[in-house]
Amino acid sequence: MSRPYIICHMVMSLDGRLLPERWPVSSESLMEIYESVAARLGADGWIIGRNTMQHFLKSGAPRSGRRVQGRYDRLGEKGDGQLAICFDREGRLRPETGDVDGDHLVVVVSEAVTEACVEELNGVGASVFFCDDSHDAIADVLARIAAAFGIRRLLLEGGGIINGGLLSAGVIDEASTIISPVIDGKSGIPSIYDRHDDASAKRLDLISTESLADGYVWLRHQVRSDGAAARNVSETSSDRQRSRVLV
Repeated sequence: MSRPYIICHMVMSLDGRLLPERWPVSSESLMEIYESVAARLGADGWIIGRNTMQHFLKSGAPRSGRRVQGRYDRLGEKGDGQLAICFDREGRLRPETGDVDGDHLVVVVSEAVTEACVEELNGVGASVFFCDDSHDAIADVLARIAAAFGIRRLLLEGGGIINGGLLSAGVIDEASTIISPVIDGKSGIPSIYDRHDDASAKRLDLISTESLADGYVWLRHQVRSDGAAARNVSETSSDRQRSRVLV
């Protein structure tokens, strides 16, 4: 089973900060540039973390109750849209439908969530996939999602924690980075990749550069594979910024 090709598509200030509401630029211009570039990348869907998805959906405390027993993937109806994939390990999201801006909601949870959590998510039409913390498991769940929905390419759109986690797992194939013509300069602002491990830095190969409207610059880089999570996932693996740019 092959996992999809993953492009981390983000916009940042010249000094690598991620909060465009602090920047002296037009938010309309920024979003138009960001989305027009995203469309050129030809993806079948997008991935974001729970903190970023909370801009679209309600969330709450993890549900209490009996832990889920049947740890098999639950599929909802995709429809004609793309996939909106969210890693929500504790099952905090409270969607009312399986739709996010016309795209089908796919929630990736841990095996520690409750049966009520899974039933509620699947009951409103979302698809639910299980994944543990290991790097191999992340590659595996992406491969299962690709196989279930016939997808080949996904955009990873933040925030920094989910980007950092997938970078450490070795599943990011390409970086698509739009540089805004501003310097933020404030310490403590989130960056594109916030990793919490000691993994080594990744070497990149430049694909292209392009000057965009209003002083923006678009960089594309190929991430050199270190063999940690190649796109060809073993068949014996266990079965077990839209405002997405803002976080």
